Amino acid sequence: MWQDIKLEKVDGIEKLVGEYVIWMQEILPYGKMKIRIYEDQDGQYTGSTDVRILNRIDGSPQGGLGYGDSIDRTLEDTVNNFLDLVMDHDVNHKIQNLAENEIEYSTPSDF
Repeated sequence: MWQDIKLEKVDGIEKLVGEYVIWMQEILPYGKMKIRIYEDQDGQYTGSTDVRILNRIDGSPQGGLGYGDSIDRTLEDTVNNFLDLVMDHDVNHKIQNLAENEIEYSTPSDF
C-alpha cells in the first residue's frame, strides 16, 4: 500500500482523498469555497480551504485548516476553523459578509 512506501530523500507522502465545495452565500462574496482533504502515511487527515482571509493589520492571507482521524471530522474541523477566522476578522467578533477586498482565492496551481 502507498502508506508503506519509503523512499530516500522523501519525507512523506500525502494522498488527496476528498475535495468539497462549501456554499456560504451569506459570508463569501462569490458564494463558495473549496476544501481539500489529504491523508498522510500515518492515517491522519489535514484539510485546507482555497479562500484566504486577509489580515486587517498586515494584509497577510490566512486560510482555514482542519485536522482529524477521519475525512468527515477533518472536513467539519476545517469549516469550523474557517468560521472562527471570519469571526476573528470582524471587530465585533460576529460572522458577517466578507467583501471582495478582504479575501483572496488560492491560484489553481497552489490548490
